Amino acid sequence: MSPVTERARSTAEVLRALAVLCESPHPSHARVAEALDLGSTPSAADHTQAFVLGAVPYASVYLGPEGMLGGEAADRVAGFWRALGYVPPPEPDHLAALLGLLATLTEAEAGEEDPARAALRRQARSVLLWEHLLTWVPTFARAVAGTGSQFYAGWAGLLLEVLVGEVAELPQPEELPVALREAPGLPDDVDGARDLAAALLTPVRTGIVITRADLARGARGEGLGLRIGERAFTLASMLEQDPVTTLGWVAEMADAWADEHRTDLGSLGPVAAFWAARATQTATTCRSRRDPTEEVLHVR
Repeated sequence: MSPVTERARSTAEVLRALAVLCESPHPSHARVAEALDLGSTPSAADHTQAFVLGAVPYASVYLGPEGMLGGEAADRVAGFWRALGYVPPPEPDHLAALLGLLATLTEAEAGEEDPARAALRRQARSVLLWEHLLTWVPTFARAVAGTGSQFYAGWAGLLLEVLVGEVAELPQPEELPVALREAPGLPDDVDGARDLAAALLTPVRTGIVITRADLARGARGEGLGLRIGERAFTLASMLEQDPVTTLGWVAEMADAWADEHRTDLGSLGPVAAFWAARATQTATTCRSRRDPTEEVLHVR
């Protein structure tokens, strides 16, 4: 087996192992976790905290204009599956499915003897990596690392390491991926707390991810009451209680996210710059909304 084929096979195995470990924990995962040197497999509660209540592993949540499952973002991924000649799986934008597809394409390219067909498979790998993974996985991985699970923090770090490692192996796009190029920013005409909360919880608009754990920490740290419910409900409640404090808290979070995104500029270039710029703009927008509110409240 040639060194290239051996590397492709090894990469594909790691990708599939990472995909398995973002699914619900199972006793069979113990050997997978051990092979990746991630330690003992987490509990079902840890998985729920990381991927259900924390950072859900679907591209559409991070790339869609509403920050929700499905929609145009998921349809775009499904279209890519069809373009490759595959029937899209029930959840075409789930991380496990996308990592499995990348593994399959990696092996297919390495095993292809016809140079022209190998080049096509290589191009497909590049599109999958840049359009449908690196556009959102770095942001998702950072959110996972912040959920408090040591296992999933290690898993997220390895995931990023493997995907960024592919950057050097594949051609990079000449322009920003479509999902980011067409993504709307924060709307200017949001008035109600509920609508503002929904906008602030849409990653592609803001450059940040606010999890349930973040909201709990923020409410506790800022001395606000925490109303349990959907994230939009909880954040809207915080905005209604104390808009000045809550907007300041979101602005500080956005500053931290912008700094994190900038650490990827060397490897991810325009993609990292997009996310950093969105986070910076979110911080600016929150402060611009906060300051007049603070003045009005002070006058009163």
